[in-house]
Amino acid sequence: MQSEKNQDPDQLDYKTLLANAKQALKLEYHKSAALASQLQTIKTQLEQVQAENKTLRESAYEDVVKHFEARTQAAEALALKTEVHQRFLEANGCKDDESFDTLWDSIKNKIQIQDGEVRIVAQNGTPKFTLTGSMMTLRDFIQSLKKDPISEKFFLS
Repeated sequence: MQSEKNQDPDQLDYKTLLANAKQALKLEYHKSAALASQLQTIKTQLEQVQAENKTLRESAYEDVVKHFEARTQAAEALALKTEVHQRFLEANGCKDDESFDTLWDSIKNKIQIQDGEVRIVAQNGTPKFTLTGSMMTLRDFIQSLKKDPISEKFFLS
């Protein structure tokens, strides 16, 4: 009976830690799910704007076309930022949304959308490649940021 009492506090601590870990994991899952939903909504809006843009390109109203091209670029930028934020959460998360915004400001010029595809580029605008010679993906880029001494501070661990 005495040995059971000695184990109860340790077991309770373990159960508390496990419950806290599950709760934290659940919270991160909900954040990621919310961002995925938000990203899907933004992508749907982007598709609508692109469809409108295509229709208007065929018309002769140049100022209207420019207006919708600007809307398309804004929608693409928002979709890209949301997708990058989601990838950060998947790659172990950012400390908080504020630190993500700071990191985003420092990396957004390295990520471009060209012909509807996300491309990672160097400062001179040329595409970046992995060590295996393939074009760097967003996931590759995020992993490289985790290893970078300047940007690693934005990650949880």
